[in-house]
Amino acid sequence: MSITLFKNATVINGTGGKPIERGSVAIENDSILYAGASEGWQPPDEKSVNEIDLAGRFILPGLIDCHVHIAAESLPDSTLNGPWGWTMLVMLRHAQNTLAAGITTIRDVGGRHHLEFSLRKAAEAGWFAAPRMVLAGKLLSITSTGSEWYDGMYREADGVDEVRKAAREQLKAGADLIKVLATGAVLAPGEKPGAAQFELEEIRAAVVETAKVGKIVAAHAHGIEGIRNAVEAGAKTIEHGTYLNRDPRVMERMAKEGIFLVPTLKAGFDVLDGNKPGIPDWIMEKSRETQEDAMLSLRKAHEAGVPIAMGTDAATPYNFHGENALELYYMSQAGMSAMDCIVAATKNAARALGWESKLGTLEAGKLADLLIVKKNPLEDLRSLAERGNIEYVMQGGRFAARQFAGDSGIPEELMAGAWVCCK
Repeated sequence: MSITLFKNATVINGTGGKPIERGSVAIENDSILYAGASEGWQPPDEKSVNEIDLAGRFILPGLIDCHVHIAAESLPDSTLNGPWGWTMLVMLRHAQNTLAAGITTIRDVGGRHHLEFSLRKAAEAGWFAAPRMVLAGKLLSITSTGSEWYDGMYREADGVDEVRKAAREQLKAGADLIKVLATGAVLAPGEKPGAAQFELEEIRAAVVETAKVGKIVAAHAHGIEGIRNAVEAGAKTIEHGTYLNRDPRVMERMAKEGIFLVPTLKAGFDVLDGNKPGIPDWIMEKSRETQEDAMLSLRKAHEAGVPIAMGTDAATPYNFHGENALELYYMSQAGMSAMDCIVAATKNAARALGWESKLGTLEAGKLADLLIVKKNPLEDLRSLAERGNIEYVMQGGRFAARQFAGDSGIPEELMAGAWVCCK
């Protein structure tokens, strides 16, 4: 296969460094051969180069969403139920919408009856285009109303022995990490987000089991007591972290030990902003109670040096797969710079997954996951979620999605959504 060279673009490489104007990115097979200033590119001898001039365009790494629920439907009441066959079709649609929106990798932290493992198997077989998937299987919780609200997402486990068994079940099914509920949830009826649920030793049991096979624990944790338990037990990522601002010492420890905060601000804004019919009063009330603290906690954690990784909690109410990049705008509203937000969705997100050696930045030797966009995201992060701004999505050196209007003469509205086919 010949080398593909994207030239004369502005390269935002995901490291946090200054954008490279008149930059080039060279792709060979599935990997990046070169990324940097155009004048520094030297083509290998005796290899053909297919050059694509991208003057006026911007290149950045494929975005990574560290917190999604690909089986859920963004319903107003946040429920997950219905026929499994329908769920498989929903997941396929979500996967394709997400990839077309520039999210080339997702981490699912609560699926449905392990159906997501079949989705990943089919995608890896090349049956359809989809983001790379890091899967947790069923999330682990105490006996909870959530298990009825979210059919097939929860694995209830009470006590250390039962948690150990539940973690082993997910790992046996193919889980890449274990998700535990250290506190109550905003979107589970009858639960208080600030209340601790799993005790320290229960969370530690899950951490010990995952460590045996080189994997990590992600802890859903709103309340500060649950956050403390998760950090003490050895969780690698804190999901939501709503009341983290209440204990600077925990933030200091997270910064020192490299424990990531995955803030998921978009979930709250999608409930609270605008007219959202059908959302139960109890979801509205808990969202109002938590959103200000969530914003403050992200700002304080970032200032304290806690590593931040982007996550959206798609698909909570009205939080649609394919609109994931709006999370970056909300993170900026909490006080992060535009560049730091992009790093959270690229380099830091890859680190949170343990995939920093192969993804997250545009550097030689890494997989060629990248976006080509018309607008400068550093000037307007919301542009990353605008329909039509993303011209190309490349995943592993292959074009996985592109805009049709203009270069083909075929109006975009006439093109089928699942256009990628076949080996």
